[in-house]
Formats: sequence, structure tokens, C-alpha cells
Amino acid sequence: MPRAFARTTVPEAIDRLRPGMRVLLPPGCGEPVSLVAEICRRAARLPGLTLMGGIHLGDYPFARPDAAPLRVATWHMSPRLAAAGERVEFVPIRYFDLVTEFNRGGPWAPDCVLVHCAPPDHRGYLSLGVSVSVSLPAARRAPLVIAQVNPNMPRTRGNACLHRSQIDVAVEVDEPLLAYPPPVVGDVERAIGRAVAAVVPDGATVQVGVGAIPQAVLEALGGHRRLALHSLLVDAAVPLVERGVVDGSAKRFHRGRLDIAEVMGTKRVFDFVHDNALINMETSELVHDPAFVAQIDRFVAINSALEIDLTGQVTAESIGGRQVAGIGGQFDFALGASRSRGGASVIALPSTGGRDGGISRIVHRLGAGAGVTTPRYLADWVVTEFGAARLRGLGAGARAAALIAVAHPRFREELERSATP
Repeated sequence: MPRAFARTTVPEAIDRLRPGMRVLLPPGCGEPVSLVAEICRRAARLPGLTLMGGIHLGDYPFARPDAAPLRVATWHMSPRLAAAGERVEFVPIRYFDLVTEFNRGGPWAPDCVLVHCAPPDHRGYLSLGVSVSVSLPAARRAPLVIAQVNPNMPRTRGNACLHRSQIDVAVEVDEPLLAYPPPVVGDVERAIGRAVAAVVPDGATVQVGVGAIPQAVLEALGGHRRLALHSLLVDAAVPLVERGVVDGSAKRFHRGRLDIAEVMGTKRVFDFVHDNALINMETSELVHDPAFVAQIDRFVAINSALEIDLTGQVTAESIGGRQVAGIGGQFDFALGASRSRGGASVIALPSTGGRDGGISRIVHRLGAGAGVTTPRYLADWVVTEFGAARLRGLGAGARAAALIAVAHPRFREELERSATP
């Protein structure tokens, strides 16, 4: 049955919400800031309402003490959220499963989905612009859909739209999108970026996350040809397209298009994706599906880690038993890459962490209670500023030796002793 697409104000739209409801938010740059701010202002009148979402780029208004009646369920923990205590629940889930678990029929089925859209076109379609991964499939089945319609949201192509007949309430808000500025890249990150780029063949489809190392990897790919990017698009991708490095021409599926679920950056990349035929927005039902990824030749998954142990186990989400991030798409892409013809999975990380590099990130065993983001049986390439180690197919002793060789020199002797039976 068609929905009303009732145009109203932000306060009147939030009047539709009730205590105890579950409300799904788009992550990253797609967050509808005005709608979220109004929910937080109404916190006292919405006790038990749960905001559900992933990576957040703002100032966490729902974690402040004055928003204490609200609850939060997240698949991407952060120190700011952890400080809100028991009213925040972490959901340990990989990205591919979000589209079913946070959808009608799933254990986290939303009562309402907030979306952030460009204005409707002449046929009544509103593009969700920079963020379609989880919110778009959920909105198509949710009992209540509230849209923040913003002229600053780029209109992206592909599987990116809701029709006005699929939206209950629309509010017009002219405000800048939340931005993800390019991170600062240092000498360590540049060395890692060069080593990772050496693993990437021409004609590859490359998946990177957010942070300084992915930024450095993209900057190091300038000498490559016929690349494609997958899942995430950031500012550093724009010059690669402009220079002809990235064109998607080597793909068997969706040739000449980049399958993107999230765009995170600044006005530079927002303007770039607007009505750009190269950009094919797709939800995580497709983009994070390991079976789809496996069909893409030369798929190179590039992800980071907090620690990796000498067996090849990776944690990218916890320090011991303390949850500091999320599973994200790392497992999905590592699994898909392992089945891709000519594919590779790369874990790229600095060799040390902590104050003044006093802690080795390559360890004998992961810390007690640490979550294993990528298991040892998917271990492939591990890259630090000291080089690249290929683990696939190696026995336990050989892979430990390969990892020790790319650890920081001042920790190698200690790691060798710990690896000795």
C-alpha cells in the first residue's frame, strides 16, 4: 500500500516515534543529523527508544548524559559509546548479516528507519546518496520510514532510491553532510602503503576501509592500471579516477562500474559521485556477499588490525576483552577474496602501537578475551612497514617465522623465543 510522503517539520516527524521503539540510522556521512538531534532533545519523552547504527562521525549526542533515557545498539563500538555504559549494547555481527538481522523478521527488526535523501526527481524517486548499505533494504520493509530530504545530498545511481510512495514522512533540511576528512599519513603509513600496492596487480578490484593506512594505499596505487574500487569510496579515490588508474574496465561483472555501498569523505567526493555513471550504489546484500565477491577476478581485500598473532589470527575490534571497534566487512571480504581467481586478502598494520611504539602488534597470542575478526585459516598477506609476509599455505612454524620477519626488530627476539616449542 502506498505511503503518504507527508511533508512536515522535524519536530512533527519525531512526534511519530514512541518510547521503546527501535530506530535504525544510516552510518557515516549518511546520518540525518537534524532528525537524530531532535530525538536526543526528546530523550526524556522517549524512554527505552533504541537508536541502532554503525560508524558515527559526529559528536555522539545520544551518548551524552542528557540523552540517558535512550538506548543504543551498535555494530561499531567506540570509546565515546563505551563511556555511556550499560545503555549501549554491542552487536558482534559481520556486515553481510546486518541486512537480515536489522530488518523485518530479524532479531533487531526496526520499528522505524531514518533515511537521508536527495530531493525527489520528476518520477518521485529519492536517492539515498552516500549511504545505502543497511538502511535502504531495511527501509523497504520497515513499518515507518522518515526521510530527511537535503539538497546537499548527491544523487547517486544504481540501487540507491526509495520512491516517495515508500516514505511515510519527509522533512526538508538544508545542512552540510557529516564529513570524513582525509586522515594524516605519516612515514610508517606510506611505507605500508607502498608494500601493499606491490601486492595489487593491474586490473584488480580493490577494497579498502577507513583510516591512514587505506589512505596511504590509495595514494600508492597511482602507477597501476584498470583498477576498480569496491564497497567504500573516499576522497583519495577521486584523483585515481581522474588520472585513469581506476576505471572498472577489467571487471567481468558490472564492467566499467564501481560497486559502492558507502561514500565517506568531504564535498570533493560528494560532488564526484553526483549523477556519476561510474558509481553503482549497491546494498550490503550484494557488496558484502562473499559469494558475489568470489566471482570478481583479482579481488584484493585490504583491511587493518589491532593485533595479529603468530598463528595468523587477527583482531581488528578489541584490545583484550575491551571492545573498541567492530567486525565490519573484514571477514566478508577476506572470505570472498580467498575464493576469487587471482584474489588476495591483505592485513596491513603498523608493527607497533602504544605510547612511543612500546607494544608489538604482532604477538605470540592474542590478548585474553580478544575477539577474532579474521581466523587463521583465512590468513593470506600481512604487511607492516618492514615488509610483506605471505602466509597462505604455510605451516605453523613457517608462518610464525614469516610474521616475525615483518615485526619491529626490537621485538623479534622475544617473538622467536615465544614461538620456540
